[in-house]
Amino acid sequence: MKLSIILMWNCLLFCSHIISGQQDTIPTKKKISFRDPVDGAFDVSSFLLEHNGVLPIIIPITEPAVGYGAGLAVLYFHKRKKKYKTYVAPDVSGVVGLYTENKTWGAGAFHAHTFGENRVRTLTAVIKPNLKINYYGNNSEILAKNPIGINLDSWLFYQKAQVRIGNSKLYVGGAYTYLNSAVSFEEIPNRPLLNLILERLNTNSIISSIKPIATYDSRNNTFTPTKGIMAEIGLNYSATWLGSDDNFSTMTTDFFWYLPLTDKLHSKYRFQGSFLFGDAPFYAYPFIDLRGIASMRYQNDTTLVTETEWSYNIYNRWWLTAFGGTGKAFSDFNAFGSEDWVYNIGTGFRYRLARQLGVNMGTDFAWGNGKDFAFYIVFGTSW
Repeated sequence: MKLSIILMWNCLLFCSHIISGQQDTIPTKKKISFRDPVDGAFDVSSFLLEHNGVLPIIIPITEPAVGYGAGLAVLYFHKRKKKYKTYVAPDVSGVVGLYTENKTWGAGAFHAHTFGENRVRTLTAVIKPNLKINYYGNNSEILAKNPIGINLDSWLFYQKAQVRIGNSKLYVGGAYTYLNSAVSFEEIPNRPLLNLILERLNTNSIISSIKPIATYDSRNNTFTPTKGIMAEIGLNYSATWLGSDDNFSTMTTDFFWYLPLTDKLHSKYRFQGSFLFGDAPFYAYPFIDLRGIASMRYQNDTTLVTETEWSYNIYNRWWLTAFGGTGKAFSDFNAFGSEDWVYNIGTGFRYRLARQLGVNMGTDFAWGNGKDFAFYIVFGTSW
């Protein structure tokens, strides 16, 4: 389930970053310009803050599991009649589509809505992903060297709502996900008997789940944070009484710490865990998510990942980055020592694309396990 929505979700996150804005300032109306009045550098703050109506966005895709591709989103900004003392992000509706070189494609529509003065935020999405990816068998020794191609032709409905507790930095809420997938295995050349077996394994799978979520967010910026903490815990519960084919749940724990050491040197740290309880469809198992590592390459009941990234301001708006991380996918903690570590290293650069919004954009070059290579177009933060 996770990768069948992750590409479309990245598109939605890319769009939501743009529409979120900083919540403690009220932009003043002025002429749109692509030159910053402070330093004269190329800057899109004015365009993003002052734009009304329809906004098209091109979204590069560089996920190694599906190959290179691109997405296109078209957003419609709803004009807000009521004025607030602080900045409230506009309600936005949009459509999005993507296509990659291995013929993975997807299309969807969404609506982001804010009620009151940043008291309640909701996101509704309907997505049609058609995912083609290799399956490595949850650490199977045979499939790890000879992966099988699978196709997930799915329909996804997603609803999320969060409520801010008073004036605190704590948000509580939940999400509902409905995923209906036609699962099929690709034919293997010159293996008719094996293909006959694989054809009989083709099936239809339904996941219907609810996810209570609690989030603490003290980041100084939602785009490219440089200071603060974002911690979240959630329990994704899928059950037959909800309409799912299987009873299982996945607990997720996320911790992100952004720590500036000097004005020019910034560090950040990431710690994430996913814990599966029950029997889930093979495509819904947790997997290691690291730059340079193909999605769903390393799966199991439990995954633990840690990563750090350092950024240094080399000149004006330009930043040089370096990062590295490691993780494990294992069945239980008794088997932790017997599984191999997965790791990545990489470097990249960023340009301060929108000073008023605090948005950086650039490229990362990553190597996974010392041999696999991938590059990523990054808007805002990498995590």
